Amino acid sequence: MPSYKKHLIFSLIMIFPFFPDVYYLSLAVIGASVVDLDTSFRYRNLVLMALVGGLLAVTLQFLQITPFPGLILISIALFFFVAQHRGIMHSILGNILAAACLALFVISFQNILVKITPDPRISLFLTSIILGIIVLNRGLLIIYTLFVSIGIFLAPESTFNFIYVSTALFIGSLSHLILDLFTGSGVKLFDPISSHRYGKMTGLFIIMLWLVGVMFFYLNPAESHASLNYVFSQL
Repeated sequence: MPSYKKHLIFSLIMIFPFFPDVYYLSLAVIGASVVDLDTSFRYRNLVLMALVGGLLAVTLQFLQITPFPGLILISIALFFFVAQHRGIMHSILGNILAAACLALFVISFQNILVKITPDPRISLFLTSIILGIIVLNRGLLIIYTLFVSIGIFLAPESTFNFIYVSTALFIGSLSHLILDLFTGSGVKLFDPISSHRYGKMTGLFIIMLWLVGVMFFYLNPAESHASLNYVFSQL
């Protein structure tokens, strides 16, 4: 199985216990895939991201709406273009930055779409599809689109929540790092602060922490949600 498919499957496994909602599952898939945009063979995705961002910024400006969502996409594309593969974007700090920037795009774009679309599900669908087009491997787009379409329009309506958006994107990108810890070269988890490479034992440790988190979440659901809300309220 190609490595990118393993990354996407593992991201779904990691996010599902917390957010079994197709919209947030799709964001986790985006988070897992965006980490590898620092590779040269994914530069076409970055070019597409920059073009979509530019078109979106110009269109929104013409409509006298803030071009911020488009500018965010352009910034993400430029950042990944200059990043070294398995450098800062394959670190905890890089994951936080990528998830934060993508969350800003999702929130700002979502707020615009909600005002101009009659059905909230349409705005969720459009956000997921745009992210899929500019981030995912072309071979996955059909499956991804079907998955998102069925889940958003046929399942119970999703609740749009900034905390959930940020968490889903971060867990997705973190899942990518965990799998990379099991490769021969390991991962510089704390780049650029430290160049030390971590490997399988660290990956197993993080998975154990995830399992503890899942058990705590299901044993104390109300307390877990309150803790999550508190953490993000401090950011």
